[in-house]
Amino acid sequence: MCMNSDIVYLELRKKFEESEINFSLLDNLIKKENIKTISFASTIQYLNLAKIIKSYLENKGINIIIKKGQIYEGQVLGCNSQAFDKDADLLLLLADGKFHALNNAVQLNREVYIFNTRSIEKITKEDIEKENRKIKAKKTKFLSATKIGLLVSTKKGQHYNNIQNLIKKIKDKRKQVYLFESDNINIAELDNFDLSIYINSACPGLAMDDLRIINLKDILEFLE
Repeated sequence: MCMNSDIVYLELRKKFEESEINFSLLDNLIKKENIKTISFASTIQYLNLAKIIKSYLENKGINIIIKKGQIYEGQVLGCNSQAFDKDADLLLLLADGKFHALNNAVQLNREVYIFNTRSIEKITKEDIEKENRKIKAKKTKFLSATKIGLLVSTKKGQHYNNIQNLIKKIKDKRKQVYLFESDNINIAELDNFDLSIYINSACPGLAMDDLRIINLKDILEFLE
């Protein structure tokens, strides 16, 4: 018997004690870079830390800029950089890992620092240039390909709603389109198909380390 069930999405926030935060890393950063203004954002798990860091940096005389993000003030996604003010002296992301920071750095063409309470990493200009070279190579692959895979997620928040119109635009470029729609997109399964390039309409993270996958936003210029 098949039963329908609802999926419940829960927001999880890390809890932070001030004793766990290495504030000296922030002190060294603002001193080294001679910073006056910082635009900072955080992944949803780190939003509780944002208030602590804001208060600390303001007490150091730093002007803090926090903009409206995807849903909350200062909330950043890999596909949405609106929480950052690219005109600030420095962009600081509260997060684990480089996924969100790299995508935002590429979108804004700005270096981004990542702080996770224990260490600070930096997405450099060289990192941005390297990612842009990858995207350029993928664009060339898309333009020359006659067969295109189209990755579509059925997940709420990741589903691209205008698929049929997108397929038509690709076909208008005299390309065959093969639709791959799934709740969980397993990149390893793409090895089973003879396609050199896939357009990703779901989470942009799928394209980060795979030269066969290009994000939809990166080829829209060719579909106008």
